Amino acid sequence: MKIPIVRLEMVVDGYAEYLREPLSSSRKAAEWIGRNVIRNSNREHIVVVSWDASNRATYIDEIGRGSVNYCPGTIAEVFKVAIISNAAHIFLFHNHPSGDPTPSSQDKKFTRKVREAGELLDINLYDHIIIGRDGAYYSFMEDNMMDDSLGADGN
Repeated sequence: MKIPIVRLEMVVDGYAEYLREPLSSSRKAAEWIGRNVIRNSNREHIVVVSWDASNRATYIDEIGRGSVNYCPGTIAEVFKVAIISNAAHIFLFHNHPSGDPTPSSQDKKFTRKVREAGELLDINLYDHIIIGRDGAYYSFMEDNMMDDSLGADGN
C-alpha cells in the first residue's frame, strides 16, 4: 500500500485594498470588510481575516457562501488558513442579507466554538463581526461577548 506525500499551498484568488495601519477598531474592520469583500451581498458569507502579531491583516479567506439566511462553516475551515499563514489572531466576519446584524443563537454558538478552538490553537479570536446594510454591524467584542459571557448554550 502506498500513502500519498502531500503539501499544502495557498493560492491567491485576488487582492483587497488594505489600509497601511492596523485595524484598530471593530467599526474600521467592519467598514473595510464590507467595502472590499462582502459588499451588500444577497447571500450570507463567512470570511476569516488572519492577522500577524503586529495586528496587520495578512490573509483573507472566504470559508463559506450560503443562502439568504444560512451559511455553512466549520471550525476546521475557520482555522485552516490561519494555521498555514502563522496567524496570531483572526477576525471572523459574516453578513446578514436582511440588513439586521443582530446575532442569532446559532451565531453565538459558533462564536463560542471558534473562540474555544482558538484558545487550544493559540490563535486569538479578536472579534466576530456581523455586517448588516448601510454601515450597520454587530461586534461581539464591543458588546463584551468575547469572554465567558457566551455560555455553553451560546446564549
